[in-house]
Amino acid sequence: MSQYPQSIYIHLPFCKTKCPYCDFASFTEKNKDIQSQYLDALANEITSFFQTHKIDKDETLIKTIFFGGGTPSIHSGEEIANIIKRLQSHTIFDNEIEITMEANPGTINLDKLYEFKVAGINRLSIGTQTFNQKLLDKLARGHTVEDTFEIIELIKKVNFKSWSFDLIYGLPKQTLEDLEDTLDLAIKQGSPHISAYALSIETNTPFGDIYKNSYHPELAQETELAEMYKLLDEKLTNNNFERYEVSNWAQTKHECKHNLTYWRAEEYFAFGLSAHGYFKSHRFANTRELQKYMDIYSDKITLSSDKYDTYTKIKEAEQLEEEILLKLRLKEGLYLSPQIKEKLNQEKLNYYQSQDYLEANNKHIKLKDKAFFVSNHIIADLLS
Repeated sequence: MSQYPQSIYIHLPFCKTKCPYCDFASFTEKNKDIQSQYLDALANEITSFFQTHKIDKDETLIKTIFFGGGTPSIHSGEEIANIIKRLQSHTIFDNEIEITMEANPGTINLDKLYEFKVAGINRLSIGTQTFNQKLLDKLARGHTVEDTFEIIELIKKVNFKSWSFDLIYGLPKQTLEDLEDTLDLAIKQGSPHISAYALSIETNTPFGDIYKNSYHPELAQETELAEMYKLLDEKLTNNNFERYEVSNWAQTKHECKHNLTYWRAEEYFAFGLSAHGYFKSHRFANTRELQKYMDIYSDKITLSSDKYDTYTKIKEAEQLEEEILLKLRLKEGLYLSPQIKEKLNQEKLNYYQSQDYLEANNKHIKLKDKAFFVSNHIIADLLS
């Protein structure tokens, strides 16, 4: 096994439109010169990192790459191919590597999809959010439901190894029936993977200005969100999906391997604006300021911790807490090492076991189905 991380995250921040609920580092920058400067800086960051850390190419084995954003699919196949080639110049790719790219309807055509596949992309994550046009209009996604149907047909023609729908529930004035209709359509379209996240109201966004917080009367409250989650889980489970993480369902062998890296608390490389990485027991984050990022990586400069917005050594106690927080989100659960046992509140563990929220023995602990919607509360309790 490689002594280095086996996963890489790449952040591409440019978008066709800026969603009013999005708090990620993303921009509707149409200037191709700026985009080109960014891609040059990204390539320089990748090379700088591997050279500075003296990472021997032959000692790496990369199993997953994830292009997030932003909207990576606004880029050309050639631009994506150049990033992948830069990564290949410093690492060895596993024969079964998973390379995922986030893609939004309305940003790609058939030729572009073929270019992405030739470049190495073999999994797409489609930013669908909902199949309800009125709700989609509120999200200002810059695409229509019809655009989503078109991209699905294109994906099937190109025959990617796997693909996923990203959905949001708890949208303004969304009903249980709205969500059920979206789920029925998603299942009918044949995607082997579905991610579904509750809408989060972020402070520094237009939605933050409109709704202020999650208690706005147009937004679903806890009881309604719980009903929506139950609907998601039951309908997907009844259609040959397995919930392998709190918010992710997949058919057999279609789990997102890259995201499992995060949830299993494993280390990973990360490059690009605002990218968060985990390497040699340090968690770090690049700047969110576009010009600053491009200035930093305008040349092949020596990489050091002061190039990051944050650069933090994760101590053993914190590593154990992270492992508990992340692995209990997974259906597979958590191995109970002696160190993990010491971090858990035994009284709370016994209580949740008695209430049939989790199952545990001397070696393993995992949440039961009814616990997943309230998993954050239970996990925090176990660590108290």
